[in-house]
Amino acid sequence: MKFYGNFIEEHPFIIVIILVAFFGLIVGGVILVKKFVKPLQIDKPEMKEEDAVKEELDRILVPVEDEETKRQMEEAAKKDGE
Repeated sequence: MKFYGNFIEEHPFIIVIILVAFFGLIVGGVILVKKFVKPLQIDKPEMKEEDAVKEELDRILVPVEDEETKRQMEEAAKKDGE
């Protein structure tokens, strides 16, 4: 037992390396399992870029409900178009 105690006291970075390697193996295993085991894979439906942008804009933008504000926005759009 004394050998292990002296070795750890003289080389404390070995513990860190062992822990990083251990958790690295766990992470690597999880990545491989998720990649090759079909039930654990996440299926994302393919979406066109235009549809994704439209969906994001619809989520963020709030429609204008005030009639006066709508009228002012239409007038400003007409002025910009001229």
